[in-house]
Amino acid sequence: MMFNQSVLVALASLALVSTIVASPFAQNAPISSGMGSDDTGAPRIGLQERTPAERFADRLKLDSKTQIPAVEQILSEAAREAAPIGQQMLQLRQQLVNLALVNKSAEMKPVVDEYAVAAAKMAGVEARAFARVYATLKPNQQSSASQAFAIMAGMFQPPAPRAPGGRGGRGGGDR
Repeated sequence: MMFNQSVLVALASLALVSTIVASPFAQNAPISSGMGSDDTGAPRIGLQERTPAERFADRLKLDSKTQIPAVEQILSEAAREAAPIGQQMLQLRQQLVNLALVNKSAEMKPVVDEYAVAAAKMAGVEARAFARVYATLKPNQQSSASQAFAIMAGMFQPPAPRAPGGRGGRGGGDR
């Protein structure tokens, strides 16, 4: 039971750290009206939220003619590289839940270790993609780079599966 609690504490700590790191950036994010490139502060008109890639491009103030196509290509390539890693992470999380439900805490350590390796691989994909994007930025865009990198966190991970007929939760990859 001791190991089971320590694993849950570690996972909760990881979630808390991720939230704390990203929260200062979210407070300073511009509110987009959805009516063009200017931020008026008016609520976004429409039913869909901006995707992480759109928020990323907005934060960096990318040029729509030259930079956005290049960044879309970089993000697309990174998403292809990240897909099997993300699937592995989902499977490992499911294994952890199943082991916790049947109180097999002794079997959790190798799964946690494998998850840590997969998470490190995912962070590497994100970092390499960001480095490629950063190389395309103009000096005046580089000042927003750290805030944009925070938006990238988890961008390539698939959403957790939802219960059939369930509502709420994180939803699909369009958020």
